[in-house]
Amino acid sequence: MALPNRVSGAIDRTRSGAQHSTPGGPEAGRGGHRRRVLHVVEAFGGGVAAAVRDYVRALPECEHHLVCRLRPEADTLEPEWIDEFASIHRIDGGHMGATKFVRATLAQLRPDVVHAHSSYAGVWARTALVGIDGVRCVYTPHAWAFDREDKSAAERRTYRSVERALSRRTDVLAGCSRAENQEARKWGSKLKTVYVPNVAPDPQREITGAPIQEWTDPRGPLVVGSGRLTMQKDPEWFAQLIAALRASGESVRALWVGGGDDALQASLEAQDIEVTGWVDPGTVLEHLAQADLYVHTARWEGFPITVLEAARLDRPMAVRGIRAFDDIGMPLVLQEPAEIVQHWGRLKDPQARSTVVAEQHAALWENTRSMQRERLAEAYGIELLPTGALGIDLIVAPAQS
Repeated sequence: MALPNRVSGAIDRTRSGAQHSTPGGPEAGRGGHRRRVLHVVEAFGGGVAAAVRDYVRALPECEHHLVCRLRPEADTLEPEWIDEFASIHRIDGGHMGATKFVRATLAQLRPDVVHAHSSYAGVWARTALVGIDGVRCVYTPHAWAFDREDKSAAERRTYRSVERALSRRTDVLAGCSRAENQEARKWGSKLKTVYVPNVAPDPQREITGAPIQEWTDPRGPLVVGSGRLTMQKDPEWFAQLIAALRASGESVRALWVGGGDDALQASLEAQDIEVTGWVDPGTVLEHLAQADLYVHTARWEGFPITVLEAARLDRPMAVRGIRAFDDIGMPLVLQEPAEIVQHWGRLKDPQARSTVVAEQHAALWENTRSMQRERLAEAYGIELLPTGALGIDLIVAPAQS
């Protein structure tokens, strides 16, 4: 099922039975009329698409609509995503056209809440809302653009200036990490901040992590990194960590789960690091489940889903000391790859690794579906219905269970 192309001014598709949610409209329990939420997404694919889908499922009390530009690879996801929304509106063209498109869709749908996801969509939505009253503007950066190390210093300064200016047009900054909210508070802005935690996606089949026990493989323990082979995920940092361990006399197996840049893949393989290439989400989890240590190496993130998946699988992990992990208490944070050597003696002990896993769960205590639901409702300004009244089980076990 393909998404319809955008035709100027028209709503592309509206699922039959969708109800308008203007004040005085249909009741939804104690919270009054059913809120209409318009999600605005610049590149609908990957982690942002997964996060938006989580938000939609977290609040069935609301009627969710989507304005998006698809990533090229997202075409294969259309049948999976399309029924999540009451309507979908596809953007084609440049940034000026996108802003006009969002404004036209606002006029058609008259939402109660506009939730913009990531930097470009944040610009489109908040610009389109100028002069429109009575709409709550919620913004989730999903990683600040000015943290991107693949951009020049001048570009990053521009991004920061734009974000700071647009914060005055934002009602709620709904960061997916505490660090995203902390940055906005530095600007002296009066906007409300709500931490809406990311959650690990529910696997399509049950996958459990290998038991934590003595390392008995003669080739050494398995150290796993993951992600798209790009500067952001920084597989070379992973390679430096593996090289430091081996230079210290330790035997380790190394696996990178993901694909992308052919030159980066060749570089890893030349350093005796196996690379899986592109694999489906279930296979990613299978590889994570076998890790004796998972290492998250990204240069910048909103909040990484893979870390939550590794935690759910009870994998001990080391994370790079980036902004996303500020002030949450992850037990093993590395500023440089070679620092892993200092911790290796302790990690050889199964009890010590079990302690690391327990401390990870404590650090990630907010990354549950029930907490995401509560915080998102706070961001949208709605009163939650009891989950039993919705006829579905929304409050699932925490990631650490």
